[in-house]
Amino acid sequence: MRTKRLSTVAGVGLLAIALSAVVLPGTASAADPVLITNSGGYSTQPSGTDPKDKVNRPLGAQVTIPAGQTRYLNSKLTVDNVREISEVSHLVLCRRPGQPAEVARLISGQNVLTGGATSLLTRGFVTAPADSLLHCEVYGQFVNHTANQPGRLEVMPSSYIQDMHGPTAAVRQTFNAKVLVNTKARVNSVSFTAPAGATAVQAISDLNVTVCYGEDEEGERKLCKRSLKARMDGRSSLVGTQLVMEQLAADGSVCKTTTNGDLAGVNVTTTIHHFKINKYLINVPIVANCSRDFVFYTRVTANSGSNSFVVEGNNQSVGAVFVP
Repeated sequence: MRTKRLSTVAGVGLLAIALSAVVLPGTASAADPVLITNSGGYSTQPSGTDPKDKVNRPLGAQVTIPAGQTRYLNSKLTVDNVREISEVSHLVLCRRPGQPAEVARLISGQNVLTGGATSLLTRGFVTAPADSLLHCEVYGQFVNHTANQPGRLEVMPSSYIQDMHGPTAAVRQTFNAKVLVNTKARVNSVSFTAPAGATAVQAISDLNVTVCYGEDEEGERKLCKRSLKARMDGRSSLVGTQLVMEQLAADGSVCKTTTNGDLAGVNVTTTIHHFKINKYLINVPIVANCSRDFVFYTRVTANSGSNSFVVEGNNQSVGAVFVP
């Protein structure tokens, strides 16, 4: 007999991180946020800087993941006193001790306006190899988006990295490939089977979006092109998102659907151009008369009266379902 399909609504909106009362320098244990030590003023690189010449600035905060373990990392970077509109990249780079090669990376990017502080949240799951621990450190990349000359901004001392839960019991994570959205898309899709004994699951979905505008981009991997039906003549994109968690029946049909509320839109202007959207679902109950299999995804829409946009790849857009 087909299981009755249920529908519920869970936690809505952007993730707000509550800091622990204990804030320590150096390497964190679970749930201790580690403040950066290299705060203060930074020069931004000229707008014409070649991508290969963009500099990752070490901001002086690190967490360590023991060998063979998976950890849920959150990092917040706050910048202020921005002299010119600046392209800010926020990176968490994980390496074996004493080795320069990256084993894992998490990335956010956004154009930051003058006139106030802006925070970027970068998060995701990182698994250390069985034979080595990983040091995961916070970096910033700062480029003047207004002129082909150096600018300036300030990195605030409240910026941090945090190991949220300690060892993670179970997780499935995906990094979405780059995709052009003219009408709608289904991104950050994850299939997950809840382990025995778990009574609820959680999920995150982060999207880095780029507004298409101006001239067509050149190159095979570039997607903001009128030949691909991208709308590029307006001044903004209206980006709609909704998280969808489907618990499946034994026959693979949908048994229960949980969302984070109605489709919600955010207007991203051509001035901002790059923008990070962070959303989550917490404590989604596992219904006993369904299977323990889940499908999670983010429904993304582009308003027909505004510009198309790109959901960025390169570890900038991530979805995960997990049991802490």
